[in-house]
Amino acid sequence: MGAAPPGSQVLPLPTNLPFRIISKTIGQGAYASIRKACPLNAPKPVIAVKFISKEHAFKQGRLTPKQLAMEITLHRHLGKHQNIIHCVGSGEDPVWTWIAMELAEGGDLFDKIEADEGVGEDVAHFYFTQLISAVSYMHSKGVAHRDIKPENVLLSAEGDLKLADFGLAALFYRDGKARLCNTVCGSPPYIAPEIISGRRTRRPDVLDAGYAANLSDIWSCGVVLFVLLVGNTPWDEPTRRSDEFREYVDTGGRTTDELWRKLPADLLSLLRGMLKLDPAQRFSLDEIRTHPWFTRRNPYLTPAGTSANPVGLATQMLSSLRIDFAAEVVAARQ
Repeated sequence: MGAAPPGSQVLPLPTNLPFRIISKTIGQGAYASIRKACPLNAPKPVIAVKFISKEHAFKQGRLTPKQLAMEITLHRHLGKHQNIIHCVGSGEDPVWTWIAMELAEGGDLFDKIEADEGVGEDVAHFYFTQLISAVSYMHSKGVAHRDIKPENVLLSAEGDLKLADFGLAALFYRDGKARLCNTVCGSPPYIAPEIISGRRTRRPDVLDAGYAANLSDIWSCGVVLFVLLVGNTPWDEPTRRSDEFREYVDTGGRTTDELWRKLPADLLSLLRGMLKLDPAQRFSLDEIRTHPWFTRRNPYLTPAGTSANPVGLATQMLSSLRIDFAAEVVAARQ
């Protein structure tokens, strides 16, 4: 998260909270800060509480009350799943809106991926399997995330994946009917091409024709898998302004880019299926789950889909990071 706006951290927090704040700010952004908390009369469980400044969120135009209410509603609608950050509760006063959530003590996935290196095939498979589990559950509830990327994937203390940040989530299926979305949103390297290249209305953030948000999530998951494997995104954005994307399109996914050449054939077939330009031709979640690469055995994964060996998983991830531990020790002593 980026720096908070001037003055936002000196505003007093609500006094009638149903929990006790036990830390200083552990994360902050343009209009929000996150602190640790615990029950009023017990030391555990420790949770994370996101405090959103209404003044900065609403008056500066970054967020509307409706958008914030939708984020909370959809997050709570999801209930509990082992690969999704659980929403414990929410509340507000005239100054703040707060969202209490499960605490992910392992940080975010983005910081664990070595640039131009990735995390290795077994670790990539482990996290991709858990990501697909989270997305499958979300979609079964009619909810699409619309901003799937490593920065929005958190890790538990055991190393298990927890999908987070539902600020752009949307309901794409309700009462037996599918609905298309029109809002242009997401992060350019991970966004699906039908969103970023769609014809706009008079408003630049609204498309003339809608898109299937669940299918755009599939595309984003494909890009995340690529990043896990090679440590870089396949393109800066899925438009012809990107040389890498243009070659991918012109070669029908048979690009000669060196990043793609690192990948084995079975993995390439999965990626090409998820990264089909035509959303209707894109792999479904069922096709992903039955793909030979997806169904391979993983030494880090239990039959229940959780970490079988947290220490081994962490050790393998550290081996992929180019860290000068001697320099780290010197820096810590200074």
